[in-house]
Amino acid sequence: MLEQVRCLILDLDGTVYLGDQLIPGALLLRQAAQDFGIEVFFLTNNSSRSRSYYASKLTRMGWPATPDGVLSSSQATAIALRNRGYQRLCVVGTESLTDELTAYGLTVCGDEEERVDCVVVGFDTSLVYSKLRAAGRHLQRGTPMISTNPDLVCPLEGGEFIPDCAAISACLMTAYGVTTEYIGKPERGMLDLVEANTPYRGKQIAMVGDRLYTDIRFGSRWGLLSVLTLSGETSLSDLGPSDHPDLIVEDVGQLAEMISHVRS
Repeated sequence: MLEQVRCLILDLDGTVYLGDQLIPGALLLRQAAQDFGIEVFFLTNNSSRSRSYYASKLTRMGWPATPDGVLSSSQATAIALRNRGYQRLCVVGTESLTDELTAYGLTVCGDEEERVDCVVVGFDTSLVYSKLRAAGRHLQRGTPMISTNPDLVCPLEGGEFIPDCAAISACLMTAYGVTTEYIGKPERGMLDLVEANTPYRGKQIAMVGDRLYTDIRFGSRWGLLSVLTLSGETSLSDLGPSDHPDLIVEDVGQLAEMISHVRS
């Protein structure tokens, strides 16, 4: 199963690190990937932070990374919007999201703008009511809505969690009777982003993550090798009849050992 893997797609929080600490064994996986010529990308649904932020965080913790090695739902959303010809946007999101969108040549409009092409909703940790009101005005006019990722909550240290993109999107959908389209894992937009960055396909790519309804569903839905790690939010008792990871490991350190064993 692991013999054919040529590219590792790694979720971040709960998979590679917890808070500000690398998961035990994370650097063993980095070494195994280097030893056997396996590509590595980090794939995150979190649209509240920039790819540069994640690259710096990983490097600071001991896993050197560059922004190009981090693939995000913000980036996938920007590409999807540009491909559909949505140029002028009303954004419910952080400055990091708006920076990613403008980097792709898109225009983020002010709250008082009369007309936009699309309402974009992200994981907005800077959310204020005026953003919801501005988005609502456009939604009432029939403007389509696109959301960066389908995560309902974002887990924090100590068992706490906060509303994520899907919860903010649900607020707008409930208030205005509209629907949204999600771009992040497990949706097609993230697969397009991955495949644009690697020549490998199918089971040559391993999606490694700790969340069933994003990471594992993403791998299973698109024919990748799905690897569930139990170092984050999921335990074995959480697996339901529709959850079918190809491989289950305690953490990425165990995955490194398995790769080294089958490749040696």
